[in-house]
Amino acid sequence: MENKWKKQKLIFIPIAVLVFIAYISVTWNESNEEQNQSSTEESRLEQVLGQIQGVGQVKVYFHYENQTPSENDSDSLLNGYLSSSEHEKYLSGLLVVSEGASNPAIKKQLLETISSVMQMPTHRIMIVPMENKGDEQ
Repeated sequence: MENKWKKQKLIFIPIAVLVFIAYISVTWNESNEEQNQSSTEESRLEQVLGQIQGVGQVKVYFHYENQTPSENDSDSLLNGYLSSSEHEKYLSGLLVVSEGASNPAIKKQLLETISSVMQMPTHRIMIVPMENKGDEQ
């Protein structure tokens, strides 16, 4: 009987190690995919905004916050087992650094454009002028 138990342990341990490695691999790949997706979205927005007359060079930063599940979702006993993570990230703010943002008309145009395209309220969008190398003293 003890010999059979030892054989089961010898089979169980490698399986547990493989499952652990698979879990680490999947979660690591998901975080890399999320990071790559947000950086490509930022790049696309930078490219498009840079095409607007007077804007000049643009850098964009997305700010994400974790959103906890709603109370209705927490009522489900299986919620924790069925969802891949307890928190979902959502875009909560945007920082835009632009060469043309020192001009109030360009800044207003950027704010309105980004607000419309991103479906985000203007108070969550920050637009600041980019430091020019010639401005340093």
